[in-house]
Amino acid sequence: MAIESILDVVLVEKQIFRIIESTVCEFEEIYYQNDIGKEVIGRSCSHCQLVQKYDHPFEILVKA
Repeated sequence: MAIESILDVVLVEKQIFRIIESTVCEFEEIYYQNDIGKEVIGRSCSHCQLVQKYDHPFEILVKA
């Protein structure tokens, strides 16, 4: 199963929040936020085939 299909099932309402270099494989690790509360809800790495949904989403803290 392709990682995009898994993401659509696990992280239904998602937007890309941030893309960073993975500490494991050095490819792109993508963090997602939900559309409504702008909370970080999970992350994925297509190279590692990782999809993680956070049980307790956390708010994005932005310093002024």
